[in-house]
Amino acid sequence: MSRFFYLFGNLLGAMSGRIGALFLGVVGLILAALLIFAAFFLVGETTAQENNPALAPGEIVVYLSPKLSSDDVQSLYLKIRDMPETRTINYRFAQELGFDQAGGLFIVQAVSDSAAASLKNSISQMPGVTNIDSVTKAQGTSVFLSNALRLGLLVALIVSIAGSLILARHAFSLLLDSFSSEIRLLRLAGTPERVIQPPVVALGVLCGVISSMLLVVVVYLLHFLALSHPQATIHAACGLLLPGRVLMVSLVGSLIGIILGGMIGLLGASLTSRKRFQIYS
Repeated sequence: MSRFFYLFGNLLGAMSGRIGALFLGVVGLILAALLIFAAFFLVGETTAQENNPALAPGEIVVYLSPKLSSDDVQSLYLKIRDMPETRTINYRFAQELGFDQAGGLFIVQAVSDSAAASLKNSISQMPGVTNIDSVTKAQGTSVFLSNALRLGLLVALIVSIAGSLILARHAFSLLLDSFSSEIRLLRLAGTPERVIQPPVVALGVLCGVISSMLLVVVVYLLHFLALSHPQATIHAACGLLLPGRVLMVSLVGSLIGIILGGMIGLLGASLTSRKRFQIYS
């Protein structure tokens, strides 16, 4: 085990500025592939029923009676805004959302999905409220992604994976060339291949781990931004509003990143069998 870390440390130490930049490029391409994978599940618009608005989880649409005066609307607005279950509230005209009915409506975002149920019950009992829509009534959590976008993402995914493998082969080739004398000395000392290759594989896995960590950071950063602006997100990347989906994408994407890094490491390890690394060359 100590020899493994010794060789792994020497590999890292053999990285020049150019080789290091190439490996950063490998990390970037792996991250791009993981983000494209995540886009299959996070990008898209939530499917909504006809004549119902697309809602984010925990969001409620409160329809108001057209008979309410402006003072009544203002009073109702303040009452809902001051409720502890309310995160945000916005007033909109029904015609803005494509409804033929008169009057206005409130778009209310609850502090959590569980708070939305009690908030809905409280608001439904207020005078002047004619109807309420919530995510459980208006829509499911299925995400619509057009076939053209799916095809584009698939092509981009293939290109990014292929690019990461090609760039990784070039980066490992340069790194092992700069480490060739040490490899020949190890073989001259009778060091078996199972000792020489694992540090090379570990370097590829490290690239995958770094990319996976960056994926989790980016996805959760976008998730928190989406929760802060649900109406702006619901029509473009509604999957970011679903905590369970975000967690699933992060876990599966991280696993894929580590596997892809392992494949890259195996590709690099296969280069150690070239003739110029043999003791007779």
